[in-house]
Amino acid sequence: MNIIITRALNMEFEEKDLAAKVFHGKKDKLLYILELSYKKYYNLLYNYGLKLTNDSELVQDFIQEIFTKLCKRENIDNISNIKIYLLRAMRNIIYDYYAAQKDIVSIDDMEFLIPDDAEVFKTFFSKNDEELQKYQTLLQTINSLPNQQKQILYLFYIKGLTHKEISEVLDINPQSSMNSLAKSIRKLRIQFGQISEK
Repeated sequence: MNIIITRALNMEFEEKDLAAKVFHGKKDKLLYILELSYKKYYNLLYNYGLKLTNDSELVQDFIQEIFTKLCKRENIDNISNIKIYLLRAMRNIIYDYYAAQKDIVSIDDMEFLIPDDAEVFKTFFSKNDEELQKYQTLLQTINSLPNQQKQILYLFYIKGLTHKEISEVLDINPQSSMNSLAKSIRKLRIQFGQISEK
């Protein structure tokens, strides 16, 4: 088994996933690993892409493009964490697309969208009117945050990434990720404190 390719995936796939398959060269093994990555991370990439652009077909095309480019590579030795690599690739490909359309000037201009019907937030609240009002206020407050703070909240709390992983996806340092998250939480607490006083 090629240790370099396994290391490149940060041991994300268990030995048995690879040991059970007979490979005919490095390229065959690389394609199999990319197939496993596609199955494992498709939903993650799709959901993250939809937060950056609300065009579902475009996001699906970008996922295909990312994996097509990876398949054409000879190896993935320089990729230390495939999940982070894929998230960053999605962010960059969407930015490049809109930059070519001249719709945005910088990556910071990209709107990070958390829709009002985001099911993940609804699970935190019961169905009574007071709880739903809190839910709506939470989403409004989150959507009023700067884009980078919204992305950090999403990647940290919803997708479970560490600050180091977030820093790699967003091309910032881990301390900036921690500081942005702390600012976001302070703003959310202030907003919810005002609701409680009403």
